[in-house]
Amino acid sequence: MGISPAILTEDSVQDRALRDFKDQAPITFRLAAFADELPAYGTRPRDVALDRFWKTEPLLAGAIYSMTAKVAALDFRLRGPRRLVTKYRRILLSADFGQGNGWIAFVFKVAQDMLCADNGAFIELLRPPNGSATTAVHGIAHIDSHQCFRTGDPIQPVRYESQRGRPPQVFNWYEILPMSDMPSPREEMKGIGFCAVSRILRAAQTMRSISLYKRQKLAGKRVPGMLFVQGISREYLKRSIDVAIEEQQSQGQSLYTGPILVASMDASVPVAAELVELAGLPDGYDEDIAMKWYIANLALAFGTDYTEFAPLPGGNLGSATQATEMAARARGKGPGAMLQQFEFGLNYWVLPNGLEFQFASSDATAEQQRIQQEAARAQSRAVRIQSGEITVEQALELAVAAGDAPESFLEPDVDVVDTVVRSLATVQKQLENLQDRYASRS
Repeated sequence: MGISPAILTEDSVQDRALRDFKDQAPITFRLAAFADELPAYGTRPRDVALDRFWKTEPLLAGAIYSMTAKVAALDFRLRGPRRLVTKYRRILLSADFGQGNGWIAFVFKVAQDMLCADNGAFIELLRPPNGSATTAVHGIAHIDSHQCFRTGDPIQPVRYESQRGRPPQVFNWYEILPMSDMPSPREEMKGIGFCAVSRILRAAQTMRSISLYKRQKLAGKRVPGMLFVQGISREYLKRSIDVAIEEQQSQGQSLYTGPILVASMDASVPVAAELVELAGLPDGYDEDIAMKWYIANLALAFGTDYTEFAPLPGGNLGSATQATEMAARARGKGPGAMLQQFEFGLNYWVLPNGLEFQFASSDATAEQQRIQQEAARAQSRAVRIQSGEITVEQALELAVAAGDAPESFLEPDVDVVDTVVRSLATVQKQLENLQDRYASRS
């Protein structure tokens, strides 16, 4: 059973946590057409423009979904005393006030802000109103990064500005967890990053413009060029075209029309025409090549491998063997950095000492490599024990330090559990099964 939203919202300062928020008319935004030239880096209008832009480019939108879904679908592992594991598993699964799917919706939002906003993502650490840095966290919730402003003050690092006219709320360092992708080393940026959408922006703008050009050309909603004609009058040409179109429509040709035949009024005067294009694709444009390199740019911007977004092409761009190597290298880049920020933030700022949070990999290849590495380290320790270099007790300490064995092996009297949390539904089902089992025994 998750934590009641009524309890969690009492400790939050967000607009959506107010009890009367649901009674207010929804806030509507007039999404006007925006230019390709976005506001300056490091400003709030830029993040708003980036958020609107990526939704208009299908491949970029698909890449963002792929990456956020990959993070949200990961199981997580809690290791520590049974009492703490039970308590904080409940807290994490009730994240974001328990709205939607709780933890999964929370991760989706945080990952999306990390990828789509230079300002990054913000997590509110829910403590009682008069709580301090030593007060236990009662819950966590995502905060809209467009309403958060970095102050540059380590003590009060973030200012939350309400959209409902309430006074700004300044967060203490123990009340909020700010994160950003590729944070700027410039002091005046105050920790603002350079997100994946910013990194792919120019290439995505080009791809979006080409897509709009093809759509508008097919729909016939723009003037593709100017036609200069000599040897025939404008009125005669227009009348001939109108008559031809009426005949084709009467024959049911509404989408694709045949050529229009126009005869010269004077056989002695030659007819000449010259078409001047006002807009068109770049010279030598090859859609297949452009698409391949755009996907390669997406992979670079998101810090992953090409096969994350499309099958690896043939030719000189790669092979099946390279795909495996690229995927292995990519695990330590973009997605890995985001997961490490998650893990560090939760372990250092949310969970108590003695309890550890870690994402459990769902990648079969990565899991196989991890097992192989553990086996190699175990074999190395066995050889060192046999040679007399270390004792069995020292080998156990090395295994715990490397993460190959739980700390409870060194402290057998401590009740430590290592549990993988897959989903709230799975956990609830397990509890129901246990309850049925105990009921049948009694």
